[in-house]
Amino acid sequence: METPPDDWPYADEPTACAVCGTDDDRHITVESLGLVWGGAMDGGLPPTDVGDYSGTFEFRVCHDCWLSESINALEEAQTLVAREGRGRSGRPLALDNEKTAAAAKLDAERVAIATFRPLEFRSDPEREHVRSQDEAVESLLEAWFACE
Repeated sequence: METPPDDWPYADEPTACAVCGTDDDRHITVESLGLVWGGAMDGGLPPTDVGDYSGTFEFRVCHDCWLSESINALEEAQTLVAREGRGRSGRPLALDNEKTAAAAKLDAERVAIATFRPLEFRSDPEREHVRSQDEAVESLLEAWFACE
């Protein structure tokens, strides 16, 4: 695996709860958010700053935050759709409101990168498509936070 740039705000390893910062022994480690969701985190990179890379985040959530914050994230869920940004299916790109609400509770400095791959193996049109989706997600994230 290639390593991310040194100036990215993320941790080397997920050692503390990404929500509250405790190092509680009772925790889970989550690896389901892609790099684009850093744009929703406190101090995370906007999707268009990720450049020609893809990957996933890895972070810890303590027992208390998993029980309280994950439920609260659902209460804050909103649905936003970018009509100009299209997914692979050709349908308008929808922002995953539950992931956005959950990612907004995370501190990027406590989140690590689990997988990290350059997009160089993809064709120019595929890379342009990924970057276009990143721009649409960034626009949706800005609108999501403006609605709060």
